[in-house]
Amino acid sequence: MMTIDPELLQSLDIFKHFFDLIHQPIAIINKEGKYIYYNQESAELDGYPMEQAIGKPILKVYPKMRKEDSTMLQALQQGKEYQDNYQSYYNHVGKLVDYMHTTVPLYNTNKEIIGAIEIGRNLSTVRQLQDQVFTLNSKLYQNKEQPLPEIVFVSQKMQQVIDQTNVLGANDVPVLIVGETGTGKELFARLIHQTSQRRQKPFISLNCSALPTTLIESTLFGTVKGAFTGAETRQGYLELANGGTLFLDELNAMPLDMQSKLLRFLQEKTYWPLGGNKEMYSDVRIVAAMNESPTELLKTGKMRNDLFYRLNVGLIKLPALRDRTEDIPVLARYFIDKHKNDINIIISGISEHALQQLISAPWPGNVRMLENAIVRSMVLQSEPGELQHITLDDELFDLNSSFYQDENSSKPDQTTPNRSQHGKNLTQQVENYERQLIIDALNQANGKIITAAKILNISRTTLQYKVKKYHIQMGVIND
Repeated sequence: MMTIDPELLQSLDIFKHFFDLIHQPIAIINKEGKYIYYNQESAELDGYPMEQAIGKPILKVYPKMRKEDSTMLQALQQGKEYQDNYQSYYNHVGKLVDYMHTTVPLYNTNKEIIGAIEIGRNLSTVRQLQDQVFTLNSKLYQNKEQPLPEIVFVSQKMQQVIDQTNVLGANDVPVLIVGETGTGKELFARLIHQTSQRRQKPFISLNCSALPTTLIESTLFGTVKGAFTGAETRQGYLELANGGTLFLDELNAMPLDMQSKLLRFLQEKTYWPLGGNKEMYSDVRIVAAMNESPTELLKTGKMRNDLFYRLNVGLIKLPALRDRTEDIPVLARYFIDKHKNDINIIISGISEHALQQLISAPWPGNVRMLENAIVRSMVLQSEPGELQHITLDDELFDLNSSFYQDENSSKPDQTTPNRSQHGKNLTQQVENYERQLIIDALNQANGKIITAAKILNISRTTLQYKVKKYHIQMGVIND
């Protein structure tokens, strides 16, 4: 007979339905090491029937597992906690599983361990997709010169960035590209590669935020058979990009331990494959990009100082689209021409009204967001001719716009309450006043919720609730 601590049983009764709806592998064991909760996702991951696992000791479900290798038993018996722990193992039916999980002990009110809980994520599909991307990269970029990327602009600000990029491209030094999401960081990385002496060699791109730490390491450095369960000998991107350029996008998402390994490669041009006993050399130029301020990353300890200064030999700062509005008309016409064959009606050019809409919008997602808005507007237009109206999706802007307006007015009202609001009780008048204060704060903060919340001295969550409550919508304020 299975015994369950009353507090654990009560908690399970409360949270079981929620756990069932999460659709991630979740398992709970009691103080005897027996499963008291084992959901369908865990069953599919392990190839073990859910109804058979309940009430069974964990080592009976995994007969080949040693007690010291079980994170759940270590959490139960030693009080250990595991956060984003990576494991690779063969499940009950012999299938290789790449698994990342968080495991913690469960305590009662007397601070006694009464069980352990684990929630995980199956990375097997991610690894398979990464392997496919690696194979495609090796076929697409190996020893093939690519055309120069097309960067559309007329502004002097962008011309200066292009000139700087061409200079850095011709000099074989590491480069760091800083810019907001959607400003075209990969385009400039490709421009650096194509203007360098390495242009006939591979250009390989890796998004550091798209992979867990363990997969970043094996993807960069490669693996040797037997390095971990199921590991085969595979090239890494450093080997694949030998002689060419490796672009590391969203470097700010790379964990600190991986940053130190990258720094070592930058200093020595050598690395160790995962599980290997032989040092490898690769003549690769590193171009990295980040979408956060380097100053803030260094201040908060999210980026190593030595890595930053190693990469900062060449620094390119890409301006946000709102800081080069003169480029918006030429970008708009470029995107209309680019997508005209995908639309059922003929769109030729853009109206002055639509241009003014584009120029007035803040574009937190920059050029990528602009392109999406133009394509959406082309699809929604019912008559051929110039693009007449830009459909700016409120949800897409997600309150990042500084263009908030009252439903009944195109201009903000006075911030002082109107004493002659006949027919309105005190509550209605207070709400109207509060609504206007929120609109003014959002405008003052250029639409940034966090900044507006600080101005109003309330929490971000409270402000988001009130924005929805008062139906504050994005619009264009005309002078």
